[in-house]
Amino acid sequence: MATAETELRRFMLAHALLAPNPHNRQSWIADLREPGRIHLLCDGERLLPETDPFGRQILIGCGAFIELALIAAAERGHSVTVALFPQGAPAARSLPAGTVVATLTPGPAGSAPRDPLYAAIARRHTAKTAYADGRPLPEALTSAWVETARRHGLQAGTVTAPEPLAALRRITREAYEIEAITPATWLESARLMRIGPDAIAKHRDGISLSSPMIRLLHTTGLFDPMEVPQRGQSSLQRVMDHWKPYETGSGLLWLVSAGNSRLQQLESGRAYVRQHLQATAAGVDMHPVSQALQEFEAMRGPYAAVHRALGVDPAQGTVQMLARVGYASAPAGPSPRRDLVTMLRT
Repeated sequence: MATAETELRRFMLAHALLAPNPHNRQSWIADLREPGRIHLLCDGERLLPETDPFGRQILIGCGAFIELALIAAAERGHSVTVALFPQGAPAARSLPAGTVVATLTPGPAGSAPRDPLYAAIARRHTAKTAYADGRPLPEALTSAWVETARRHGLQAGTVTAPEPLAALRRITREAYEIEAITPATWLESARLMRIGPDAIAKHRDGISLSSPMIRLLHTTGLFDPMEVPQRGQSSLQRVMDHWKPYETGSGLLWLVSAGNSRLQQLESGRAYVRQHLQATAAGVDMHPVSQALQEFEAMRGPYAAVHRALGVDPAQGTVQMLARVGYASAPAGPSPRRDLVTMLRT
């Protein structure tokens, strides 16, 4: 348990590793060899070169990691000085292995007040089941989402009206299908599928698939993860059936930056995880449906369409996150995480 760690930096990291991140890759290394500091590095063995060719989503996950580390430090009364990309930000279209994403330097005890969102860290899970349709979101929560984005130099809002919501859902559905029928992106995900409790427990990362139906189809040979779905075949229909619950909920939350710098990508992760913690504290669920924001070639159509639908000119701004929000039909369990020791350099 994260609370069992007594040394401050490990306490911070034990909470940070619970951060949401793409494909649950957990693409981070924490270097503790310099006393009193944490150097957060990008783990080059855990990137997603096909679905996330420029590493934008990986950096959003790293931003979420940083924010949870800061919240945990505040729980112990410590402020943290954050130096983002202390050796310089990577180029826009390349995220080299070992990039130093941030250096965190905790301050003395008593230098920070407790963060009220700390209690939500262990309860924050991504609910991927059906959500109740049409149930309104608390106004205080939607206002908090906007304010959180503003504090990180971003903009946020929700789409709940039927017609624009339906239009965005069509775009996200098309994007999901494109990711499925594109061999390179499907196979990248397929290699990370952990089917059944044994595989999930063994790897403790990747895409967990544990429903009885998926396990039965896999056991009987009717679901081969390495078979790329194709239009007109049952393999694609099964994939799209899996998508149907994702078109439920109260609406969609969007998060937009004025540009698309590496710093803005990190800030997007920091803002997003706080928004999710705020949702958790308010009893609201959240689930990213950001396939249309991926930057591989076959996704150009949905990428442009989702920006148009939200009134964002891609030449001047970037939709960093899109997530459905609402009230899940069933509680979500935690996604698996690797042991902290596997992420450390000491």
